[in-house]
Amino acid sequence: MNTLSLAGSSTRWFLRGIAVGMLLMAAVNALSYFVRSSDWSSLVGKPQSQNESIGFPLTVWEAGNTYGGLFADYPNMGVNILVAAAVGSLIGMVAARYRDYLNQLVDDFDEGESDKGDSATAPAQPIQFSLLGLMIATTIAAVFATVASKLAVRPETLIAIYTLGPITLVALAMLPRRLSWQQRVVIITPAAFSLIAVAIAVGRGLSMEFDKVLMGIFLSWTPQSAIAAIALTSYLLIQQSREVRREE
Repeated sequence: MNTLSLAGSSTRWFLRGIAVGMLLMAAVNALSYFVRSSDWSSLVGKPQSQNESIGFPLTVWEAGNTYGGLFADYPNMGVNILVAAAVGSLIGMVAARYRDYLNQLVDDFDEGESDKGDSATAPAQPIQFSLLGLMIATTIAAVFATVASKLAVRPETLIAIYTLGPITLVALAMLPRRLSWQQRVVIITPAAFSLIAVAIAVGRGLSMEFDKVLMGIFLSWTPQSAIAAIALTSYLLIQQSREVRREE
């Protein structure tokens, strides 16, 4: 088989670079809200003012502005998307140029994970997932439900979900050890929807608009998730690169 497989081709690495660039720009756009807006009260209750806006490099939304009947400034949004695509293209070209090196790192990393899966502890994975993982998930859910019931209509509950949501999801997925990433997705997906449902319920109790709660989740979770994903991936590749150099 050709060492330059379809999964590691220049086109694939270029597309991955575009995805990373778009993710970074989405995080920057989310963070722009906290820079452009001097009042964040609408994210945790009734707004105290209309001084809110979001968008980078151009503003795409601001409170009280209907943009001629439209919810957002779509021309500005188009410019921001083009900027994100340009940033992603630059990252993609760099990734495509060093595709051979990146392919080698990914192959070495996959081989290392495969070797771990072939160890004597590997057969215990299904039992650990069904028993230990279920026990941990149930305990955390029970504790969270108890706390949420006491703080159901308090702004602090939303703040906790906004700021600790991604960390909670990652911790919940990582607690059962020696699980594949597919199994961790099975844990994270329902947990994420559960947190969003709790946030919406709390928002209704605070007489908040539905879209404001979702906006708060986007503004808070997107930067955390993007930074964590990129940082973790970079860390794993750097560690793998160091191991390869030591072996050489």
